[in-house]
Amino acid sequence: MSGNSPRIIVRLPNWVGDVVMATPALLSLREGFPESKITVMGKENARLLLEGLGLWDTYLPFNRHGKEAGTLKFLKIASEIRRQRFDLGIILPNSPSAAILFALGGVRKRIGYNRHGRGALLTHPVAVARERGKFIPVPMIRYYMRLMEAAGVTPTTDHPRLEVHEEDMRWAEERWESLGFKDGSPVVAITPGASYGPSKQWLPEYFARVSDLLQEELNAHVLFLPGPGEETLMDEILSQCHHHPAALPPSETPLNRLKAIIKKADLLLTNDTGPRHIAVAFRRPVVVLMGPTDPRYTALALEETRVLRKDLSCSPCMLKVCPRDHACMRLIKPEEVFEACREMLKGL
Repeated sequence: MSGNSPRIIVRLPNWVGDVVMATPALLSLREGFPESKITVMGKENARLLLEGLGLWDTYLPFNRHGKEAGTLKFLKIASEIRRQRFDLGIILPNSPSAAILFALGGVRKRIGYNRHGRGALLTHPVAVARERGKFIPVPMIRYYMRLMEAAGVTPTTDHPRLEVHEEDMRWAEERWESLGFKDGSPVVAITPGASYGPSKQWLPEYFARVSDLLQEELNAHVLFLPGPGEETLMDEILSQCHHHPAALPPSETPLNRLKAIIKKADLLLTNDTGPRHIAVAFRRPVVVLMGPTDPRYTALALEETRVLRKDLSCSPCMLKVCPRDHACMRLIKPEEVFEACREMLKGL
């Protein structure tokens, strides 16, 4: 390595929530190697998410499954990595392809978890916790931090962090004005979708009912924030609302603006998806509807979070599509969710 200032490259996770939960590790890395040139590699939306934190000297966009993906693109990126002669590579995702890329790129010291048969591709494979051969879920914040510790980094924080550009906050202020949200009533933002799969999604009619209750009982403003490809879901919810909540199309809310909205809103109601972690990073109140996912992955930094979950024999299953009757989400009733929202808003 180049003394105490190695040239470092970090491969980010793919999912929005995972990227946010990696911020304590990334911040600790930056503080641990203040003189190093750090290159961070990931999707373009991850760049929008992490901008303003000062985590990198160079951001290298890469989407393994994007429109420019393919073997030639993969090899071109590997060649670019090789050209930069990195001393240290930290691979946050578990995929074999991420380890192959850094190996082809000639990264001298490659740190990542020894999973999915990729141990031979890593110079410093890190073992995962297992019991009787079975992987034990741990909070992702600690999971990523352990890789930094393997690189000699001392943890400096265990709470996710994000920043918002002033321009995006000004946009949110203007949106509040145009939507009539400046009268002092609480604003509840709702993200009804889940890019992981439909098993994580609460029922459309339940979202509609909660929206009505929030407006009837609390005189709250409700703002729905569907993600890309969720326009049909949003139409289904709106068609069942007796009152008229606001909704912004995905084209208006890329991640940089979504951060501003969540930071400005009084409360976020969401499935167990990326936006919940954005709220956590800003220490904003959030009610999370959790069904098929294992709560152990997100069992840190819950000071402002209320998780609603049913303890069923079939959950957590971690499946993208429920093969049964979706009981884990169906049994979370709108009235229960409304009461949780009311309690969270009381603390404001």
